[in-house]
Amino acid sequence: MNTDKTKYLYPTPGGAYYLAQSNSENWQREVLKKLFSYPKSPELNQITLSEIFDCETEEEISQKVAECEKLNLIQVVDEEITAPTGDFEKNLSQLIYAFSKKEKTLLSDSQGFCITNQGFPLEMIEEISVLSADIAIMHKRRALNINKKLGLSSQAWSIVDASGNSCLGFWPLNINKEVFVLAIEGAPFFNQTVMVTLIWILYLRYGKK
Repeated sequence: MNTDKTKYLYPTPGGAYYLAQSNSENWQREVLKKLFSYPKSPELNQITLSEIFDCETEEEISQKVAECEKLNLIQVVDEEITAPTGDFEKNLSQLIYAFSKKEKTLLSDSQGFCITNQGFPLEMIEEISVLSADIAIMHKRRALNINKKLGLSSQAWSIVDASGNSCLGFWPLNINKEVFVLAIEGAPFFNQTVMVTLIWILYLRYGKK
């Protein structure tokens, strides 16, 4: 990973979702937490890698970097990327529409408060937000244990049609002790940079508390 040109370390969309899908602890999540705690993507050098991966030797660092890359949790980028600053809700509202082909997405907290909404009619905002809060509570109490016993990895809930296709999906996002829920109509689009930006914004505000 040593080059003459300055490179930067940046989470992948998969890494962002991996961090937020559970509150369980492991060294991979600790690496991602450190990455998301920076206001901008850190420069790729030995000092940064030692700090982020909590290693002293180059061999240990190389092993952990290789594993994170194999799991598609981190990536190396050519340009420095800065987290959005300024109005919290405005920043979120400008990106969440991209998660849904139908441009209908709502983000709420565990108290049933709508943080931002794109596309859903006003009369549905409170209904979806309250339902999201109920799902977050149920998920925390029951779903993790069921997933473990059945060997499942899914963290999402969905209202489906007769063919099993998701009509309205709910994705709990764990940021420290706070649980947010992303409600999306239709198929979700998570494998894109906006997922990293979403988790980054939330983590900088709630992840260090």
